[in-house]
Amino acid sequence: MTKFEYKVIEIKPESMWSMEVAPELIEQNINKMGNEGWELVSTLPKAMTGSSMTGITFIFKRPATF
Repeated sequence: MTKFEYKVIEIKPESMWSMEVAPELIEQNINKMGNEGWELVSTLPKAMTGSSMTGITFIFKRPATF
C-alpha cells in the first residue's frame, strides 16, 4: 500500500486591503512544489475578514519517503 506525506502552505494577498493574490506568486509556488515532487490536491480560501480574504491554503501530497 502506498503511503503519502502531506504539506500545507499558505499564500497571502499582497496587502491587507486587497483580496487578490498575484497569479505569478501562485504559479511560482506551485511550480516550486511540483519540482520537489509534490502534487497539488486541494486549495481552500482562508478566512474572510470583512470583505478581505486573508490567504489561500494549498494542500500537496507525495509518496512518503520514510
